[in-house]
Amino acid sequence: MKCKALRKKDTKEFVEICFYRHDTNPNTGTYVVYTHELPNPQPLTATRELMDVYYGQQSVPLPPEINLDDYELVELDIIESGIVGADIRNKLTPLLNLIALCGIVLKNEHPEKMDNIKRLLRKEMETSKICIKYLTNLL
Repeated sequence: MKCKALRKKDTKEFVEICFYRHDTNPNTGTYVVYTHELPNPQPLTATRELMDVYYGQQSVPLPPEINLDDYELVELDIIESGIVGADIRNKLTPLLNLIALCGIVLKNEHPEKMDNIKRLLRKEMETSKICIKYLTNLL
């Protein structure tokens, strides 16, 4: 799943800008910037321009010490734990098959089945090329 997150340009720390009211009056309060090791996910439609509009419409403006030019929105891929490992395992199967078939050919173990083995070799070579291309672009 793709999302965007706000982070500092200089330190690359993820940030969250929060507003805290001092009392029940919505026109009084303080903005605080928190830094995180983890991102605060924002929609893909988020932009710096929209952030300027959003904070410009608030009843309490951002204080001068919080300059939005110090931050950037970056796009992230969030991947469910364990999914990538299983995907990699599945993509390695044709490569293992290819190695096993090469071993049979090199040892000349089944000369009577060589035509079938060569056909399987070609098939696994093509599948392996696709899997290697996929794995190269995975991360």
